[in-house]
Amino acid sequence: MLIEDTAKSLGDNIQFDYGRKSDFNVLRDKKYPFISCDPLTASASYSVNNVTNYLKTYQVSIAFYQLDKAESDQTQYACILDEMNELADNFINKLNFEATTLCLNSDSIIITGMNQQPFIKATADILTGYILNFSVQVTDDFNYCAVVC
Repeated sequence: MLIEDTAKSLGDNIQFDYGRKSDFNVLRDKKYPFISCDPLTASASYSVNNVTNYLKTYQVSIAFYQLDKAESDQTQYACILDEMNELADNFINKLNFEATTLCLNSDSIIITGMNQQPFIKATADILTGYILNFSVQVTDDFNYCAVVC
């Protein structure tokens, strides 16, 4: 919910989806820019002597899509990459802000390992943008739904 709420807060024109990339290709009536989050994978551990303080680390992969054209040249798709780069930066900075201001303890959510990879004219829809990958470490007692409700 935190990821979806953050994505949708970036603008009224943002469309968001959570699911497999193969499911994205069958969606109809897509509007761009489009933010698509892959299903999260996670690993868990106990941070104190491997016995207490349960932590879960989620691996997040989010695509920031903008419609391109098959005949676009380097100058045209560079503009789209610039736009999607700014959107990805706004997303991760807002997610970090939300994580640190919504939580009573700043250690409740920790975002690490951010990297961005461009793609040009990908998918059947001919889309250009970035895939943003990062890790989110969440403590056992954090409940985003309880914070926003």
